[in-house]
Amino acid sequence: MADNKPIGQLLKELGFVTDEQIKVALKIQKANPKFLGEILEDLDFVTSSEIAQAIALQHNLEYINLEEIVPSEEALRLVPKQIAISKNILPIKIDNDVFIVATQEVNDIITLDYLRKVSHKQVKFVVGDKKAIVRFAEIFYYQLENPIEHEIAKIVKDSLENKDINVPYLVDLILNNAIKDRVTDIHIVPESTTINIFYRIDGVLEHYYSLPKKLHNQIVARIKIVGDLDISEQRKPQDGAFTYTFLNEEFDLRISTLPTNHGENIVIRLLSKNTSLFSLANLGLNKKNSKKIGEYFSKPYGIILVVGPTGSGKTTTLYSALRKINPIKKNIMTIEDPIEYKFSFVRQTQLNVKAGYTFDAAIKAFMRQDPDVMLIGEIRDEKTAELAVRASITGHLVLSTLHTNDAVGTIPRLIDLNIPPYLIGSGLLAVIAQRLVRKLCEHCKEKVQIDKEELIKEGISEEMIQEFGINNIYKPVGCPNCRNIGYSGRVAIVEILEIDKTIESLIASNASVLQIITQARKNGMRSIKEDGYEKVLTGITTLDEIKRVVN
Repeated sequence: MADNKPIGQLLKELGFVTDEQIKVALKIQKANPKFLGEILEDLDFVTSSEIAQAIALQHNLEYINLEEIVPSEEALRLVPKQIAISKNILPIKIDNDVFIVATQEVNDIITLDYLRKVSHKQVKFVVGDKKAIVRFAEIFYYQLENPIEHEIAKIVKDSLENKDINVPYLVDLILNNAIKDRVTDIHIVPESTTINIFYRIDGVLEHYYSLPKKLHNQIVARIKIVGDLDISEQRKPQDGAFTYTFLNEEFDLRISTLPTNHGENIVIRLLSKNTSLFSLANLGLNKKNSKKIGEYFSKPYGIILVVGPTGSGKTTTLYSALRKINPIKKNIMTIEDPIEYKFSFVRQTQLNVKAGYTFDAAIKAFMRQDPDVMLIGEIRDEKTAELAVRASITGHLVLSTLHTNDAVGTIPRLIDLNIPPYLIGSGLLAVIAQRLVRKLCEHCKEKVQIDKEELIKEGISEEMIQEFGINNIYKPVGCPNCRNIGYSGRVAIVEILEIDKTIESLIASNASVLQIITQARKNGMRSIKEDGYEKVLTGITTLDEIKRVVN
């Protein structure tokens, strides 16, 4: 039974940690008496989400991903904020006569009794990520007490009535709501009579607010002041940055201004400083691709490239796979721009072009540091490409990213960077090309009936239809959990070009892209689009999403 197993064993069975990592954590536990799970998390061997999944298994309870949940107002109002925070619980919803509450303290009988008394209902514990519970309790109780949409609507009304407006407060509301709704970019777009606020959520722009045009100059001035930009300069683009704190969480905000015919357009990128480590499982890869990637990242030498356009999750995939490499037995070194996630036992360094610390300078320095694995944030130029490939054929595992549209397109791109074909063939282990597609919201997606012929017309092969069937195809609907969009979160769709001896010889002999693709298909490579079709047939996403993301 899982409830008789220690948390370390369950984490190992789930594939989150190794025996060696547990041994290191147990040694540290003797000098630092904390729970084993806490030590494993401190060492970045596991995430708080992975610990929650192990606890759920240990107690035969449901694990809930709080990133994809919006608690009901009815449930939140049953428990005062101070008690929810102090007890580390998050009320989720009332389902018939059952009060569902997220926690990690599943054996807390006192809290269980309290929840029964205040709700007069049965209480069902579900297991959530401890850090996420704290974060989302703060956010959703804040929203309950300070409804941002109402505040912004009131400001719009006051502005139209020519009342004085607190512009810094308005800018804070726009930022706070973006953080609450897990936004990556805020677009402040001036038009002839209004300012339109768009949020990019899961890679897609959503229109949120229209504000009176007369507020535009004041909003721009406020953002420029906090971003340390020149307020008087309105004719040239400017870039700036600042740190913003919301409910005890810090965010790095990057600002870009651009003069347009209706005034300055502003885009603000939000980067959380407390981003949790990702795992290959969270990327949504199928078992076959996940196994392949895991095998390649355990190789002793060679180069692995993750390719795709900006925003396709390349860095996330690299770091997720990097966690599969044992940092206790291997000297792992990184050069990043900037350092996005922090790893214990990994020597991480940050690009500093002004000081002369470039990607190629870092590789040269790494070679004198007895490395086993080198992560190079991005191959941008000929020199970096050459050094990376040469390092890969001299006994080092090199991981990096490159901007190309597909896996096979990486070969001519490297040749364009003046890497000899024979070096590419002998150094390259695999190329992983990817895109991100939105996942259907699990709480409201609706099954649809569709003919096999219709799917074939869309480009899905009979072979795939036979393999996966047509009984798990869904459409988006929309509910409070997904902000009525129908989608929540994203997964990767990938193609993996594996460099075997045949493809190596094709590359070395300057074979065409078509010849390499033909051989790769014979070897079993599926395209990004086909991986997307698999996720359509298994109910994860929709054909519309695949069309949106892949040509």
